[in-house]
Amino acid sequence: MQTSHISPDGETLHRFVVGRDGEGHWIARDEEGQTGGVFADRSSAVRFATMESGHRVGAIRFAPASVRLSLFN
Repeated sequence: MQTSHISPDGETLHRFVVGRDGEGHWIARDEEGQTGGVFADRSSAVRFATMESGHRVGAIRFAPASVRLSLFN
């Protein structure tokens, strides 16, 4: 399943998942594992994902609280 899309200008747009890791840090990572980061708060993670996804509606989803994210899986 492909999760990235090509914008009209030819740039790849990513879809992101935002949630917490096992230590409580906020994680934002694209669904293909190509880009992401660890953030101090939720708003910073969402801001990063929003910018990286080209502000596309529906490009960000939130992991359930019971799921622990990692940048590496």
